[in-house]
Amino acid sequence: MSSFKLAIIGCGAATKRYYVPALKRHPKIVQNLYLVDKNMDYAQELSAEFGGGEIFDDYREVIGRVHGALIALPNFLHYPVSMNFLNAGVHVLWEKPLAETTNEVIEMNQAAEKNNVALCVNNTRRMFPTFKEIKKIIAKGKIGKLKSIDYVEGNTFAWPSATGFYVDPAVSSKGVLIDIGPHVMDLICWWLDGKPIVSEFNDDSFGGPESVANIKAEYDNCKISIFLNRLSDLECHYEIKGELGTLKGDVFEWNKFEISKNSGEFIEMRVSCSAKNYPEFVVPVIDNFIKVVAGDEKSLISGTDVQDSIEIIEECYENRTRFKLPWYDNITVASENAGGKTLVTGATGFIGGRIVEVLHLTNDRKVRAGIRQWSSAARLGRFPVDIVKMDLMEKEEVEKALDGITEIVHCAKGPGRVTVQGTRNLLEIALKKGIKRFVHMSTTEIYGDVSGKINEDTPFNYTGNEYNQTKIDAEKACWEYYKKGLPITVIRPSIVYGPFSNNWSVHFAKMFIAGKWGIYEKYGAGKCNLVYIDDLVRAILLALDCENAVGHAFNIGGPEVITWNEYFKKYNEMMGLPPLKTINTTQANFRTAMMEPVRILGRFVRDHFMGPVKKIAETFDFAKRMMKQTENALKTSPSPGELKLFNKNAVFSCNKAKELLRFNPSVSVDEGLNRTIEWLKHQGFFLK
Repeated sequence: MSSFKLAIIGCGAATKRYYVPALKRHPKIVQNLYLVDKNMDYAQELSAEFGGGEIFDDYREVIGRVHGALIALPNFLHYPVSMNFLNAGVHVLWEKPLAETTNEVIEMNQAAEKNNVALCVNNTRRMFPTFKEIKKIIAKGKIGKLKSIDYVEGNTFAWPSATGFYVDPAVSSKGVLIDIGPHVMDLICWWLDGKPIVSEFNDDSFGGPESVANIKAEYDNCKISIFLNRLSDLECHYEIKGELGTLKGDVFEWNKFEISKNSGEFIEMRVSCSAKNYPEFVVPVIDNFIKVVAGDEKSLISGTDVQDSIEIIEECYENRTRFKLPWYDNITVASENAGGKTLVTGATGFIGGRIVEVLHLTNDRKVRAGIRQWSSAARLGRFPVDIVKMDLMEKEEVEKALDGITEIVHCAKGPGRVTVQGTRNLLEIALKKGIKRFVHMSTTEIYGDVSGKINEDTPFNYTGNEYNQTKIDAEKACWEYYKKGLPITVIRPSIVYGPFSNNWSVHFAKMFIAGKWGIYEKYGAGKCNLVYIDDLVRAILLALDCENAVGHAFNIGGPEVITWNEYFKKYNEMMGLPPLKTINTTQANFRTAMMEPVRILGRFVRDHFMGPVKKIAETFDFAKRMMKQTENALKTSPSPGELKLFNKNAVFSCNKAKELLRFNPSVSVDEGLNRTIEWLKHQGFFLK
């Protein structure tokens, strides 16, 4: 078709990443593009990328002008928009999922058939060479009758969605299953050439889109287990057991997998793969769609092909059950709050997120969660709370976020001077709006390189560390506004750990599991001032309620002070892992010194050349391996700052908080680690 006219409906992140590179391979089609998005800026950006294309803000304006439509819109729009195009005789290619319900899929397929047009779906995983080869092996019976399929996929959600529909509880209660599930469920149905029967579905939703899900199913006596997680980075893998052998592989290794025969034979299967990155697997889908519209090919993946997988997802949601999540059990607060509404800034972070969860689960206060971007809101979105998008550097957004707010818990921070200026903007508007209470989250790091017993009268001490500097300057701004009349309390927590703590819980757990950490002969003798996250949250809420807390700063710590080596040893033992090796001072110094130039160079590359470096890694396997090895080496080698912290002999006194706030930390290190390890198991860090 020489004058093929194509409409792109939805010019957001998915289109930019996946479809633009594939379509650029077809310059004649690029000359006949119609770009549609309610946000005209997105359409303009795409037009500039293509070097042309007519722009519209309503898809209905282009229905009669085009032969095909490539559609990438929020899930709830899939059915109505498709039906309009299909009934007008327009071929459609949809980003997954095709629709949210089976009935919608059936109607869409019927409309396509009735109007003699194609309904195609971009279920990209079918394009992976490894998965194609696995389908052939299963079909030919090379590993015998299937006994089980185990599939695990976990990646921290970071999709740059403008609308947030993936994680916004105001839009949907469906999350990772409707996001990643269409790929995985379609893959399973495709491999089996049939539809499994679901026996169990558990997720972690409290009314919003779930972020962790577990599916149990069966097909012809083959047991199927699928675990999906978008809160944590896991080893994404699959294992397919048959009566004659087992297939194993990494989900995103596109050119190899393993076959272990029961006879003892082991084969590393290598398959040809020209794609260097995930978006390149969209190329054959686009090429096929163009030929389908021209009448030269059949759909690679049709609406009929994916109907079973959508039906499974629908059945899961109809029978969803929440996991047992003991770290959410028995949460209590002792509040004297008489009403009002609390804004929590930095609500997608470790501390801010837990404050929002506690306030919601206890119904202690009305709460509004302030976030800078939807890409980090997967944890928060599981709860049906009031979420407002606010960038502290944009005063208009801050003004709007503070409408109807009576008190603020300020946990947000950013890179460089953003922490300081963002805090100043928030303080200025909070003062203008007459906010009744303002609790600022600082840190004991503002005391710098100190030793001994440290109370709140210890002066600020700049160390040259950016985090230390920005937190001191942000706290100084708070005291300036306290003098202007804003009722401020400052909280200075020590080392905060527990579920969702990347720095002090997940990082070390990963190192222990990998056997990459140890007991530091000298450096680990420093004091580890641990406080479990829920103890900190209780202190924050007490500070909101206590009138005598205004104008004061409070150190917050846990009921015990142990050394870092004791923490490492206890944590590792409670995880049931082999004893940690001892790392002497010479080894520690050597490893740290060797990696410091690499660390400095890595930061420079990250800040200035990350885009080109990623492209090189995507193109060349050697570069990809080198980057991964370097990243692992950096993660497993303490920085000079970490070694200094592990040797720091300071204890932060909480006497002031005990006297004025009546705060008494209640979670012991053993209890806090037990809860943390239960959470780690739930997240999938331990192989099941």
